[in-house]
This record gives sequence, structure tokens and C-alpha cells, in this order.
Amino acid sequence: MTTLARPTAPLRADCIADSAGGLTFDVTVDGGGGAAHLVLRRRDGHEEVFLPLTPAADGRLRAALPSSVGLPVGCWDAYARVDDDERRLMPGLMDLRAADGRVPYETRHGNLSLRCGR
Repeated sequence: MTTLARPTAPLRADCIADSAGGLTFDVTVDGGGGAAHLVLRRRDGHEEVFLPLTPAADGRLRAALPSSVGLPVGCWDAYARVDDDERRLMPGLMDLRAADGRVPYETRHGNLSLRCGR
């Protein structure tokens, strides 16, 4: 069973924006074997988007949000869900030089959210 990083350690996601308008999220987790998703939940609670987290380098999991996936205007909170365990993500390193219309940011509470302006 896959488990998320140590319960007391913040679970961070590095974010990279690409020139095509997509975003990549790299999340550190412990273990392997369970179904894992990055969950974007619209702050009004009416919509969720599930992006598969797949193995990447250095024991991390990666989710891609291509520009072809339309998200309504608003703020979206980011979570990692592995099996039945869901945890709020905190921002890690962010390379947003190519961000266009969808911008990850750190909330005043230190969590990772995504602002969509299109």
C-alpha cells in the first residue's frame, strides 16, 4: 500500500509551467502500489479534477495538467490522494515563468492553490 510522506512532515508539490499552458506537479510520497491522484478542488466545492500521479524520478510522483484540460475561472485547492488517504499540498519549488492563465500560488495558510483566470 502506498502511503503519503511522514504524517508530521508537510507534503509538498513542485510546480513547473510549460510554454503550452500546462502545469506539472511533482509530489514526494513514501511507498508504492496504491492508486494515487492529485486532486484539484474548486474552492466553492462544486467541482473536482483528478489527475493521475505516476512514478517519476527520485521516488516522486508526477501529475500533468495539460492546457487542453479546461478549468473554470476561480481558485482551486490542491490535494494528494493515495488510496483513501487525502492530504492538502503545500507549495515546493515553483517555476512559473511560462505560466499563462493558470498560476499556482501559496495561500496565506501556506497551502498550494491554483488560480485560473480563463
